[in-house]
Amino acid sequence: MAEIKIFTDTSSDMPLEFYAKHDVGIIPYYTTFDKVTYLKEHVELSPADFYARLKAENVIPSTSMPTVPDFTEAFRPYLEKGMDIFHVNMSSLFSGSYQCAVSAARELKEEFPGREVYIMDSIQAAGGQGLTLYQAIKMREAGFALPEIIARMEEIKHTSRVFLTIDQLKFLQKGGRIGKVTAFGGMLLQIKPIIVMRQGELNPDGKVRGRQKAIDKVFEITMEHVRDGAGNYDFAVVHSDCAEEAEALQKRLKDAGCSCEFPILLLGVTIGSHTGPTLLGIAVIRKYDKK
Repeated sequence: MAEIKIFTDTSSDMPLEFYAKHDVGIIPYYTTFDKVTYLKEHVELSPADFYARLKAENVIPSTSMPTVPDFTEAFRPYLEKGMDIFHVNMSSLFSGSYQCAVSAARELKEEFPGREVYIMDSIQAAGGQGLTLYQAIKMREAGFALPEIIARMEEIKHTSRVFLTIDQLKFLQKGGRIGKVTAFGGMLLQIKPIIVMRQGELNPDGKVRGRQKAIDKVFEITMEHVRDGAGNYDFAVVHSDCAEEAEALQKRLKDAGCSCEFPILLLGVTIGSHTGPTLLGIAVIRKYDKK
């Protein structure tokens, strides 16, 4: 049985230390503030520096997806070592990067006919994608073969959700990632949307007056989603530059018996470019061994 190298792209928003600890390769997205200079996430622009620039420059940045050569150059050294590849990609409804990764896999399978290069559409992003990635990691560490990982992951990914709120929709509108959330129309001051990311799309789930009520609602609908037992799921709190609120929300989850094995996740450059600051949410996925 060949060794498995797991990859993901930087939209999965796990800390660099997490990738290093679990031997995960990362494919960076690109971000630009001026549409001239494009910076690789984590390589040339950290999330902390990104939010500092977002505040200082008062601009709405844009992103660019990895290219086919970005994927082939990252994957090839491991195929040369006789390893197989399992890559967890951002939702194909959010980015064309999935098709680039599939094209790279097709090329490499011709070059290495005895090797597997599997590209999984996570139907998620940010913390939802990160938790999906984590299930694959745990299965590899438990000794599962690649076909077993593929089959189980294609089931598990459909249980993933990100429940979130955000103060304003202008970044999503400008970035073209707003999807079904356009149903909210023009948001009035102090009216906060509740949004659920599921099956690769952002879906409206209501709106409330006031930030704290919105956070309370995010917590409530998360607990409703896991009503068959919080112990069956992994959780992560994700935020874009609102750390104190994120810490309070994580404490509520832990007090409710929810498994939060990671540090609070700071929304990375790729997704943060499309949300701006003030996003606060909970990512959740069913554990791979809890059918």
